[in-house]
Amino acid sequence: MYAAKAAGKNRFLRFHPDMMAALVQRTDMESGLQFALQGGEISVDFQPIVSHRSGQVVQFEALARWDRGAGRVPPSDFIPLAERTGLIRDIGLEVMAQAMAQLADWLGGDPARSLAVNVSGVQLQEHDFAAKVLDLAEASGVAARQLVLEVTESVFFHADCDLIRQLSTLRDAGARVALDDFGTGYSSLGRLQDLPVDAVKIDKTFVSMVRTGSERLPILSSMINMAHSLGLTVTAEGIETASQADYLTALDCDALQGYLFSLPEPAARLGDALRQAEEVLGALHQR
Repeated sequence: MYAAKAAGKNRFLRFHPDMMAALVQRTDMESGLQFALQGGEISVDFQPIVSHRSGQVVQFEALARWDRGAGRVPPSDFIPLAERTGLIRDIGLEVMAQAMAQLADWLGGDPARSLAVNVSGVQLQEHDFAAKVLDLAEASGVAARQLVLEVTESVFFHADCDLIRQLSTLRDAGARVALDDFGTGYSSLGRLQDLPVDAVKIDKTFVSMVRTGSERLPILSSMINMAHSLGLTVTAEGIETASQADYLTALDCDALQGYLFSLPEPAARLGDALRQAEEVLGALHQR
């Protein structure tokens, strides 16, 4: 039944043993995720975001990680599960709390630095979500203006007034909202100027179009110019080569993120991530 529904409903499928195996695996994952928080299995890795203008790391994105037993469960597996079950509410707050506490000293060194955290539409449905975020920031000594809440375009497909109110409350307190995976959704592109966002992140599928750096890709320049014309800052994610970094820099993209600068690292290796990212930036400036 579940397989038939997942295949598009209004159909039937014959039973196959693989279906039972998938069900057992899904049930095991859900059960494990429920105890992951209590067992301290949820942690945070940080990936630097750099500014070519300043030549420095200006932001870190906090990324949830689940270490279960001897292995790490890919975010692509457990995040959708957490959203379906509602566990993303508690996991999201745990990630924020850890990220703010672990990055507080770095953020305190320069008010222009910021911390980006992914936020699910499920979290935004909580009427007191904004208040919880601001309470966590105050408790960790992080200024609200140093927070960037990343949401995907799908959040706005059927956005209700309460969701918009949550984002507006955070923005009124100084936090910023970034539209993640920019360009992959269509409903919000036409009404970007009406959305409560301050920045956009160009999805890596567009960045991957740059291979040699000699391509003509008007879609990238159009996206950046449109965002800038609306007063929004732009980050390109998924930067893996120097050619991609040079190309986006030439288009006046505000910030860059990707494996070229650093893999996501735990808080214990933040110093290494900072040094590597800034060394790569220095090498790019000399090209």
